[in-house]
Amino acid sequence: MKFIVSRKPKEYLKQGPTGCGAYSVKGILSAYGKDDKKHPFAYSPWSLLPFVTSPSHWTNILHSYGLDVKHESMSGFSEEQKLAIIEDAIQLDTPIMLLIGNGYRGNGIWSAIRWWLISHWITVWGFDDEEGVFYIYDSMVSPKYYTKNIPTGNVKRTYRDVLRDLGGGHPWWRRFNYIKINQ
Repeated sequence: MKFIVSRKPKEYLKQGPTGCGAYSVKGILSAYGKDDKKHPFAYSPWSLLPFVTSPSHWTNILHSYGLDVKHESMSGFSEEQKLAIIEDAIQLDTPIMLLIGNGYRGNGIWSAIRWWLISHWITVWGFDDEEGVFYIYDSMVSPKYYTKNIPTGNVKRTYRDVLRDLGGGHPWWRRFNYIKINQ
């Protein structure tokens, strides 16, 4: 099965060293025609601290724009259940925001140390079971490393890579967190 969310962000912006949550929220809001800020950091009342990645903060921001969203955790679920949670959200024609360990360096090479230390928000906009990939908007990816010829997002990652990334990031109690939009 293959499914692509019908709404798409108007653009895939590249963040600096911080701000993944704000960039992910801006992408979701732009897809829903609710983006009214010029810069992603404008979505955070702590614009001087754009590295804030609290799931409840981003849930509250999305909710304030009229989206019915819920923050949950996949902790304790099997790999098949985690994949099902992501695919089920996509099949409801909604993106899903995932908090992962960001093991990817600027050149796209994966690093276990970065994966363990750095939490990072991404959004998933589609999947292809035959190819075993998710279509993702990752604001950390430089345009020169965008995956070309994909139906949505700026990069595709295998199911295996996304499952691995879900288990990374610091602090450990935020691993496997996600924000889903309810219909």
